[in-house]
Amino acid sequence: MRLAPRLVLAAVSHVGRRQNNEDFHRILRYEVPPGNLLLLAVADGMGGLEAGEWASKVAIEALSEAVKAYAEHLKSGRPAVGLDRVMEKAFLLAQRRVEKEAAAKGRGGMGTTLTAFLYADWLKEGVVGHIGDSRAYLFTPRGLKRLTEDHSWVAERLKEGVLTPTEAERHPYRHVLTRALGLPEARFDLIPVRLMPGEGVVLATDGLYGLVPEAEWRLGRDLQAGLEALLSEALRRGGDDNITAVALRVE
Repeated sequence: MRLAPRLVLAAVSHVGRRQNNEDFHRILRYEVPPGNLLLLAVADGMGGLEAGEWASKVAIEALSEAVKAYAEHLKSGRPAVGLDRVMEKAFLLAQRRVEKEAAAKGRGGMGTTLTAFLYADWLKEGVVGHIGDSRAYLFTPRGLKRLTEDHSWVAERLKEGVLTPTEAERHPYRHVLTRALGLPEARFDLIPVRLMPGEGVVLATDGLYGLVPEAEWRLGRDLQAGLEALLSEALRRGGDDNITAVALRVE
């Protein structure tokens, strides 16, 4: 989807072989006086039954609310603030909302990953906010680079050298998160990103990269077709989890 002459957006999501889709995603664009403010986000809920689905939706709704408030701030003529501050406030709001909903509905253990990208095209700059094991990647004509680190038990053991990559891929604890929205004292990462023409960012849940390793990803000129091809391949390989990805490229 081409929302502006110099921006291309794409998204895919599929329930896979699960009964319900605990992934949630969003792409928003706001026209503000300096240019276009864009938000991309994916979230992968946890907690079983409807709890995970609810957690991911609540988190992205809160994130969207915070970014919309910043867009209104800019439209009113007030001075801009750093995108990292906007993302930080958005994640803190999302954390409070998920905790509140879990308590109100008696869904202890409800939580979600959240990986988001806020981009200001007039600055050619953005920021990734991240918690959990969904991922953000920078893609350029030279290839793909992961921007985020997984907040999981297996990722920590990999870093310590306790597990090899092959062992990590098959480990029974590979889906156990050490950080997520909804868990106490949730800590998230903020990663600055600068995009030049031909470069972009893709966000994905583990249902995609867990079946189609990033080394196999090919995002060509048609960004939507590229994501759909990755989705099809994940389904062909079993599709045992929900599969979601969103992407933005600067022309």
